[in-house]
Amino acid sequence: GLSEKEVGITEYVNSSCKGFTGIIKHRFSDFQVHEIDLEGNVIELKNTLLPELPESDTTAECEHRSVLSEDVWKKIDEVVTAESDDASVEIDVTDKDKAGRTLIHKAVKFFYGSKLYSNTISKDDKTILKVGKCKNKERTSWPANQGQYLHFTVFKENVDTTNVVSIIGQKLRMKANSISYCGTKDKRGKTTQRMCIRRRRAEELHSLKLFQITLGDYCYKNWSLRLGNLSGNKFTIAVRNVETPDNDINDSLNLLKENGFVNYYGLQRFGSSLLSPTFVAGKAILLKDWKKAVESILKPRNGEKCSPQVKKARETWWSTKNAGLALRCLPRNDGSIEGKVLRALKNQGNDQYYNALFAIPRNTMLLYVHAYQSLIWNKVVSKRIKEYGFNPMVGDLWLVDGFNEKVEDHKESDDEEQESEESSMEGKPVCQQNVKKVTAENLTQVKFDELVLPLPGHDVEYPDNITAEWYSELLVEDGLSLEHFKSANMAFALFGSYRKILGKVDDFTWKITCYNSFDDDLILSDLDKLQNSTLPTQPESSQYKAVILDFKLKPSQYATMLLREVMKCETAVSYHAALTKCSHSSKEPEEQNVKKVTAE
Repeated sequence: GLSEKEVGITEYVNSSCKGFTGIIKHRFSDFQVHEIDLEGNVIELKNTLLPELPESDTTAECEHRSVLSEDVWKKIDEVVTAESDDASVEIDVTDKDKAGRTLIHKAVKFFYGSKLYSNTISKDDKTILKVGKCKNKERTSWPANQGQYLHFTVFKENVDTTNVVSIIGQKLRMKANSISYCGTKDKRGKTTQRMCIRRRRAEELHSLKLFQITLGDYCYKNWSLRLGNLSGNKFTIAVRNVETPDNDINDSLNLLKENGFVNYYGLQRFGSSLLSPTFVAGKAILLKDWKKAVESILKPRNGEKCSPQVKKARETWWSTKNAGLALRCLPRNDGSIEGKVLRALKNQGNDQYYNALFAIPRNTMLLYVHAYQSLIWNKVVSKRIKEYGFNPMVGDLWLVDGFNEKVEDHKESDDEEQESEESSMEGKPVCQQNVKKVTAENLTQVKFDELVLPLPGHDVEYPDNITAEWYSELLVEDGLSLEHFKSANMAFALFGSYRKILGKVDDFTWKITCYNSFDDDLILSDLDKLQNSTLPTQPESSQYKAVILDFKLKPSQYATMLLREVMKCETAVSYHAALTKCSHSSKEPEEQNVKKVTAE
């Protein structure tokens, strides 16, 4: 798979600290993520019950009832029960002013919701208020005193956020983009977050049969979630098979707590393929090389985890360049990026690469360009640290008080490894991002952890020192310039943004624990707690040691980059899978002997 060095990840804050080695993500339960909402609440799955219906407001009911006589209300009731969709009643309101008519409209809305409409019309020199049945079936069943949006908690295991959205959308027979959420969460782990859907009943979701996905904490609200409506994520992570002495572990974690970590974009940003990382397509899009962009998406990737059908479709297209033939490898309802591109090529021509790209949702397409921006940012940060260390320089950019860092990002991703642990956030107009340049006068007052570097774009400031030249040099190596980020086609126009060089960890705690079996659960998930599960009791003579980390990160910060700082090793899944295999095989005979002695 892709290595950290290939995406510019090379430096450490505390390079002299040896840290400790171990295995991450051995079990899905070893990597748990909880979304933190804008009020600072950690989202947890607390129940899977249906919500209680809102109680009626008797005071309001009496006030609304009084605006019309009981005879008129009886006629309106008859409209509701009438078989004909054209049933209606006309009320003479000539003697009422606008305020009086408004009270009647509100009363009809209060009692009947969207089942009935009410309009004021002129008829025979009279003012008539007409009440009739709504013909829009979707609107006819929504209660007036119930919020328009169903909010619910999603607990998932080894499923990525966009797949959850796609699965729920398919089962409810609705478009995936009708389901809103605040950010994507890691695939390889157990994660909890909030989602919402407009005008859907909790009973519909409660009855769904879902694999490795549990829904709950249903409630109705009058507002929708939006991408970026979160203040961060809380992580609980187990690092297994640690052999470092406890004192050294504590020393390295205390250094991390004090100094932070290099705020790199993690490997998830770039996909898992060595042969076709996402930034290759991003660079091709910026160069307007549509053919190469499509080829990088459809290129076969040996060793990458994907469905057998997608794998076969890639191989077929690559060898034949026949989109129709490749499409036969995919199921009819396939919603993959490859399927969308192949379908467009088949319908519009095998050489219509530009149109094929636009068959991909814009937010998904921008993933590729954002990956290229992130690659440049990583490389510039590494060079800045390697050549000038952790001291501010004249011309650097720094944050002023009240600045909230936001990063241009996406809402959707069909790539299961893409953007998994980062909390996505909507881009904030760069003109609103208040950054200043370090001067000789304020140099001693600025701290390094206040410094930012820009993601390349056409509407950001660059440092007024040698760092700015590095951006240009890296772009020139790829045949690009900053002008390429200002596209005539707004679908690819990139304003740029700012990102802090250092990431800081909040509410950081840890514990060192022992366990006896290589595969023992070490952390209880939300679902475990709901089911009253308990962790296995460990004997005093347990042969393995683990470190359990608990911490919070701001949106757009990667937990794997924090782990890298203390473990001083690759964070790629393939690397830790190899460690697991090696450790498991070497310890297996020893573990069997322990079990044998215990049995005796």
